[in-house]
Amino acid sequence: MTSITSTNAIEEETYDDYVAEEFYPAHIGEVIKSPKAEYEIIGKLGEKTFSTLKITISHPPTTTNREADIYTRIQSLSSAHEGKGYVRELQEAFEIQGPDGRHWCLVHAPLGVSLQEWQRGCEGGRLRGEVLRGVVRCLLVALEFLHEEAGVVHTDIQAANILLTLPTTTPIHTFLAAEQSHPSPHKKVNPHRTIYRSRRLSVALNPPPGVPTLTDFGNAVRDAHRPHAGLIQPLMCRAPEVILRMPWDERADVWNLGVLMWQLRFNEHLFDGVTEGEQLRYMIASLGPPPKEFVLKGRLGVREVYFDDDGVWKGAPVKPSPIGGSLEGEEEEFLDLLKEMVRWVPEERKSARELLEHPWLASGTDGGDEEVGKQ
Repeated sequence: MTSITSTNAIEEETYDDYVAEEFYPAHIGEVIKSPKAEYEIIGKLGEKTFSTLKITISHPPTTTNREADIYTRIQSLSSAHEGKGYVRELQEAFEIQGPDGRHWCLVHAPLGVSLQEWQRGCEGGRLRGEVLRGVVRCLLVALEFLHEEAGVVHTDIQAANILLTLPTTTPIHTFLAAEQSHPSPHKKVNPHRTIYRSRRLSVALNPPPGVPTLTDFGNAVRDAHRPHAGLIQPLMCRAPEVILRMPWDERADVWNLGVLMWQLRFNEHLFDGVTEGEQLRYMIASLGPPPKEFVLKGRLGVREVYFDDDGVWKGAPVKPSPIGGSLEGEEEEFLDLLKEMVRWVPEERKSARELLEHPWLASGTDGGDEEVGKQ
């Protein structure tokens, strides 16, 4: 096993908010015991992308785990809804004691590459229409289940949080063999803490991997149809009601999926600002100005930064640039679906159930076979 000099920051040490004592010092070969089973750590798969045993940062003794609670809620439902199959399952959640506190362990079946990584392997970083159609349909079915039956808002729908199922267990066996023959380089920080380099699963991008699966419910909330408060979603995906600090609900997920659709299809962000103000400016250019009644619902201290008392934009002049002005053919149907999702007023966005009836999602619109998303 190759050692790494202790002066080089690696892996989690490079995070801006890294505090060593909050991380459980896992070791390859260690066996972690739960009330139900024993789990041997065979390697480090990294952050989010393929995790099967997720160990959270340390917490006070009486703290519950929000993500485990959401998964437990979802899996407690005796539902035959198709969308339940597109949501990651939690096999077990339990606590372990580390040298600096207690940690939650979440156990999942292994999954393959993220949609983000699979997209990088596509020509020009773009998903073809027929492939995207399969992905979007799966995600809308998942959202229909989450919103209508589980009562859950995901709040963080991005390509890195959508993993594709493994068609076979070959990548797992290959991973284990590689770790045994060439152990991961590591850095020994102190007698009880060793940091390992991540090792990737060897998953072929062609033929494509399996079914899209929505993961990472660490920021999800229950009571999908009740108003919530607080900042959610990555900036590029943030709904306008969230930016203006209005109450939000499950319709923020619909906006989120809409802007993700554009990014997957064209390998660019629909709204590409680096601040919330710039995001609003790009939204106005693409969607037109927001209705006055909508703007005035925003929190005063936030709203008045961007709009006057009549709901008129106060920032730099905006040059109109309607979404998809040059799209033709099948792309026009794609654009029509997008416009049902990306609307200023949340109540005007269609629900996941309604969106599933859109013509663009009809299988085989352009004669292609759906690759990702085919059961």
